Order: sequence, then structure tokens, then C-alpha cells
Amino acid sequence: MAKRGARSIPRGPRAGPDPRVQSLYAVAPAEFTAARDALARALAAEGHPDAARVSRLRRPTVIVWLLNAVARERSDSVAALFAAGDRLRQAQVRAVGGDGAELRAATAALHEGLATLRAAAEELARRGGRGVGAAALDQVERGLRAAATADVAVRTPLRQGVLERLPEPGGVELLAGLAEVPRRDVRAPDARARERARTERPAEVSADARHGDRAGTDGARRARAEGARRDRERRIAVAEAERRERVARAAEQRVRSAERELDAARRRLAETRREAEVARRAAVAARAAADAARGGHVSR
Repeated sequence: MAKRGARSIPRGPRAGPDPRVQSLYAVAPAEFTAARDALARALAAEGHPDAARVSRLRRPTVIVWLLNAVARERSDSVAALFAAGDRLRQAQVRAVGGDGAELRAATAALHEGLATLRAAAEELARRGGRGVGAAALDQVERGLRAAATADVAVRTPLRQGVLERLPEPGGVELLAGLAEVPRRDVRAPDARARERARTERPAEVSADARHGDRAGTDGARRARAEGARRDRERRIAVAEAERRERVARAAEQRVRSAERELDAARRRLAETRREAEVARRAAVAARAAADAARGGHVSR
């Protein structure tokens, strides 16, 4: 299922985004709006059909700018992270089926990839003269994790360095999908054999055979209890992941709201400055007219 959080951007005749748009996402966030407007004007002058779409591109946050910078500067590490995400997805599917041998190694590989790219983001921010704290780096890591466990529709904008906003976490959907995978019979082979024998043997059995049946039934009961316990743990993990996703989504909405308010404040400031400039020019013109009138009166 395609996830929200990474809109498509204008594309050129070749596969991939227009190189000029890729360059646009390389500029600092503070310079993005001016660079975007200049590119939109240039495209409009060329009669390019994507000029209007470029003019509507949103200015990325510092976090998204860092993610795009990491994708450009550390493309091999990003590819390795995506491979680790695929490996973890497959390992989780096998674990739900009863084979958890690969899960620990796959999880470690994903954590290692995230740590590598987090350090790269910190280095790129420092090199660009931007100090970022642990909270910002946590958001960078959360975006990388979401992309690593998402589908190609979310990964592609990051891989191309043209991400517009943080991807939404994909781990919950992954866990929810895993819950639908049929579980294998995890009972011991002897217990399974006794269960089959019990259903296939005649109704009249010896006392010893009945004792064996009871032992097999006890083993099956314990296996079912263990399976139920694991199901409860999985449901708790899914609920916790959903809670964390809601918290992250609420935080992102607050950030977007703050960005909108900041943009509106900037527009109001620009309008106030224009009005002040008009008033200043009117005052200058009025003083000049008054001076001229006084000069004419004195000369007469």
C-alpha cells in the first residue's frame, strides 16, 4: 500500500526528476522559496508544463533537507539501509511462521544502518554550518526508519534527494501485515505424532495408550498456551507501535501548523513593509510639495 508523506515531484523526459528540481532541493531551506520561484519563472518562460507545479512546491524543513542531503552524499549507505529494511521485513515474516533465527541479525543490521546515517546527517549539518541537537537527529532517524520499512513509493523521493516531507512510520503496517501470516504448528514432533495417532486409533485403547494420549494432549495444551502468550505479546507490541505513531503524527502536524503560521507571519510582515514604504514615499512627496509651495510663496 502506498504511504503518505512523500508526494511525487515534476519529472523530466528521462526517468527520475528534472535535474533542476533536484538542484532546488540541495539549497538551504532559507533560500528554497526564492530559488523555487526563480525556477518556476524560468520554466514558465520555456513553456514547460511543470512550471505551475514547481511554483507550488513546499519549502522543506531542516529535517527533510538533512534527509535529502544524506541521500545525495551517502547514496550507498541509503541503499544498504533499504536492503536491511527488506531483510528485516522478510525475517519478521519468517519469525511469525515460527523461524526466528534471522530476526536478531536483521534487526541489528537495520540499527547499524540507521546509526551510520544518523552520524552522516550530523556531519553534513555541521559542515553546512548548522548545529542540530539530539531531538532533530531523532527525527532524521525516524524518517530513515520509516523509509527503510516502507514501499518504493515512499523510498523513491528520498533515494532521489527530492523528499518534501517526513515519511510516516511504516513499522505498524508491517507488524499488522505480519499478524495475518498463518502460524506453523510449533508443537514438538512427538506431540504432533501422538495427536495424529489419537485421532486415527480405534475407540478401545489400553490404559497405557490413554496415558500417552493424556501426555500428548497436555503437550498440545502447553503449545497452544505458548502460542496465545506470543499472540498477546504481538498485540501489545502493535498497540505500542500505534501509540508511538500517533504521537509522531501529532508532532508532525504541530510542526506543519507552526510552518503555516510562520509563512503567514512572513506574508503579513512583507505586506506591512510595503505599506510602510508607500507611506514613506507619500510623506516624502508631501514634504517636497510643501517645500515647493513655500519657495514659490517667498519668491512672489
